[in-house]
Amino acid sequence: MIGFEARAHRRALRVCALLALAGLTACVAPPSYRDRPVAAGAPSTFVLAHAAIVEEPRHATRHLDEAKTIVYAQTQGGSLTAGLVFGALGALANMGMVDSQTGLDAARMKGKLRLEPRQLFLDAAIRQGLELADVGGPAHTGATPYLSISKSPSGRLLAAAAVQLEQGSGADRWSGLYMYQLPSTYSLDDLARPSEDLQRKLAAEAAQGFSELAAFIAREETGRKDASAKAPPEREFVFSTELLTPGAGHPMPARLIASSQELVWCRTFEGVFALRRSGMKIRTRGI
Repeated sequence: MIGFEARAHRRALRVCALLALAGLTACVAPPSYRDRPVAAGAPSTFVLAHAAIVEEPRHATRHLDEAKTIVYAQTQGGSLTAGLVFGALGALANMGMVDSQTGLDAARMKGKLRLEPRQLFLDAAIRQGLELADVGGPAHTGATPYLSISKSPSGRLLAAAAVQLEQGSGADRWSGLYMYQLPSTYSLDDLARPSEDLQRKLAAEAAQGFSELAAFIAREETGRKDASAKAPPEREFVFSTELLTPGAGHPMPARLIASSQELVWCRTFEGVFALRRSGMKIRTRGI
């Protein structure tokens, strides 16, 4: 028995050492903000794509349409908190319950919303004059548009127009999420039995969201090539929001791009987000 305890103790020490090494590695190579590479010679060419990160199955995430362009997710997993309180088994049980509830919610909403995110983004991209191609190529930027619907810790459903961009390959591969939070929020019952007015309102807000994203991408194209050296530095700040995992209460670092009374455009480690100021807790003054 003593030998077993000694071996277990040695294994625990090895695990701790590996975790410590991983922590040191993380300190040496911290995550970086998602600045999309824009070549100076010619405009980027975009092609509608099917990003795996959007279309493949994930924990606490379900698709609400057959085309996999409406994505429902939970932002109230709490696995870290459960792990601290109940240990590893508690965290796993909590994650299982959240995933199960996600499936139950999605079953009520599946096939109920009538909008086409890919077409909405394509129309917006054409209006903004973005270079588009019918077939992807090695130098093209893949764009996977979708409507994001997330269940916040408060239980409200938050909607956002989103585009996952991917370009390059191998060591030069880059990917980033561009997301615009829509103004309206919903209950689960609202989207499980959507009225005609709700369908029209959601479609109009989504169209506006994709239009704003396409306009930002177009400005990014011209701004990086023509005046990147003159652009003011993006100010760093800290915030939390119910829209993004792991939800409100968990501070996230970002860089400020632009702000108004209603929206805050910011760059994070995941991409570019236009967030409703009313749904944010900004922990840095002057933003």
